[in-house]
Amino acid sequence: MKKLSLSAIGKDKPGIVSSISKVLFELGCNIEDSTMTLLGGQFAVILLLACPRNADIAKIKTKLKSSLKNLDLSISVNEVETPKKDKKNFGDYIIAVYGADKAGIVYSVSRYLADNKINITDVQTKIAGNKKQKVYIMLLEVNIPKSLKIDDFKHYLHHLAEDLEVEIFVNQADSTTI
Repeated sequence: MKKLSLSAIGKDKPGIVSSISKVLFELGCNIEDSTMTLLGGQFAVILLLACPRNADIAKIKTKLKSSLKNLDLSISVNEVETPKKDKKNFGDYIIAVYGADKAGIVYSVSRYLADNKINITDVQTKIAGNKKQKVYIMLLEVNIPKSLKIDDFKHYLHHLAEDLEVEIFVNQADSTTI
């Protein structure tokens, strides 16, 4: 099987997922992993596909664009390598950040993670609450290298939380859940 990534974004409307998945099914491609979300009226899709070895990326793009032209989506299809398991990592952790909304939270947390070779595998942010009391929420899934001591990692995040005036919690991810 050939591994491909497909990303599409456009104005939200009914039928996007159905239309994309129909074309992929007709081409013999299987959706192995996906993330799809609606942000500010834009629907975004990222898919990891297993396609037949002889799958032609140009043909897939042409078929998708032709079949989905009424949806007005920006589409990208690329070949990807199968990731190898990295035995140098402790595993997945969840970082939760809560506080008043202000510029720089994502940057400050992600900069620390990048500087320490911590790979971010998923990020979600949201503003919750009402007009009087809004709370900024950021959830990150990360993979921590063995070279970083977990206690040092948590200690630094505690200081970062103080500097940003937010709360930061770190927990090891439960590998038995999706």
